[in-house]
Amino acid sequence: MAKILSQEEIDALLSNVPGEQESDSKAEPKQKISLYDFKHPNLVSKEQMRLLETIHEGLCRNFGVFLSAQLRMIVEMNLLAIDQIMYSEFVMSIVPPSSIYVFETKEENPAQFVMEMSPQLAIFIVERLFGGQGSSIAEARAISVIEQRIMRHVVDRFLVELSKNWEPVAPLESNLVKFESNPEFVQIVPSSEPVIVASMEVKIHGTTSLMNICYPYMWISNILTRPEVQKKILFGARESSTEERDIVEYNIKNTSVPLRMILGKSNISIRDFLELKKGDVIQLMNRTNSPLEVFVQNKHLFYGVAGIRNKRYAVRILSTAEGEEDDG
Repeated sequence: MAKILSQEEIDALLSNVPGEQESDSKAEPKQKISLYDFKHPNLVSKEQMRLLETIHEGLCRNFGVFLSAQLRMIVEMNLLAIDQIMYSEFVMSIVPPSSIYVFETKEENPAQFVMEMSPQLAIFIVERLFGGQGSSIAEARAISVIEQRIMRHVVDRFLVELSKNWEPVAPLESNLVKFESNPEFVQIVPSSEPVIVASMEVKIHGTTSLMNICYPYMWISNILTRPEVQKKILFGARESSTEERDIVEYNIKNTSVPLRMILGKSNISIRDFLELKKGDVIQLMNRTNSPLEVFVQNKHLFYGVAGIRNKRYAVRILSTAEGEEDDG
């Protein structure tokens, strides 16, 4: 049998229901408050930050391709963030021993910047370059002098890719000054000075390692405040020049693509396939004088005939796949 509520229980339930006055009254809109740290003011605008992100995304893309070719495995490199912090905070975030490379720009007033990576990643790269399997070590150790010399090839290519991606904004020529494993011995700016840190992740076989680039803010500011750079930030990139178009056209024309020809096709039963033995002849559907299909990147584009030229197999193009005659 259902329980009948008493009057006191009914009153208690009604007291917990919000009244009409509360539901009808409009709550005052809350004011939006943005936190601002006067000790760490934002010195880089959003437009400048986007420009820095574009530069380092291109660096990750190109340097990742280089590492993939050198290590003979897939290497994914992505930009995580670009932050503005104090140099003391950057030094404290590095756990020794580490692999710290100090570079110096070739300018009238040279500035120094830092590339920091984990020693596990450096040792893995060195082992793969020597043809090893590339085993990861559990505990970090300082890389040896021989390993530093092997890594010099990788670091030099890193500078090349960094210079290429800075080129549309400002020319960046730099060289390696020194290598350090202890961050306390690296002092490119005073500890209280702000710096711009680009953090990138390197993924190899599911293992993630970090790589950081630390720029002095004053050097970044001198570049980003130039009139030509401000014009790019405000109005976008200029139209490509004739020289740039020629470079792109040259690179496209000199890019190699796989080309293959199908000599013939045939349909046989599974029984005949299983009974094949040395000396058997399979009759093709193609006639000896019929043009053969030529594929470029798995796309049928031409018809041609096979032959030999200079003691090598060759293909002579007769026509395009659409039927248009080709003079070659």
